[in-house]
Amino acid sequence: MGNAVTVTNDDRVEIRDLISRYNKAIDTGDADGYANTFTADGQFIGIVGTFNGRDELRAFAAAYATEEQYADFASAQHWVTNVVVDAMEGDDERATVFSHLQMVKPLADGGRILLVGHYDDIVRRADGGWLFEQRIVVSDA
Repeated sequence: MGNAVTVTNDDRVEIRDLISRYNKAIDTGDADGYANTFTADGQFIGIVGTFNGRDELRAFAAAYATEEQYADFASAQHWVTNVVVDAMEGDDERATVFSHLQMVKPLADGGRILLVGHYDDIVRRADGGWLFEQRIVVSDA
């Protein structure tokens, strides 16, 4: 292992963009786009289940957009704030990311918050950029 990774401002912008691409993909039913925000061996651990590797992640995102069991969440938008990126000591290819999450369901009267929580992520440099190696959703309720 090398020295701690230097997380540059460019890295921070790219990681924030990764989070936005993730949100857009899951909120618009783009299963391929969603799966491609993860490394090939990436893992998502959420209140709806655990999914490993791009094939499972793609299948989950497709089901999320179409299956009744996910209907409440699929109709909501992911709002992510307070993104904190930290270098991982002794690892020059990975970083940790903390962020707050609200899932907001748009309604005629303004909307309803379905979930308040946070993400604990590990991102890794792969395929020419930053991708999620692991993304964990924690409900703060």
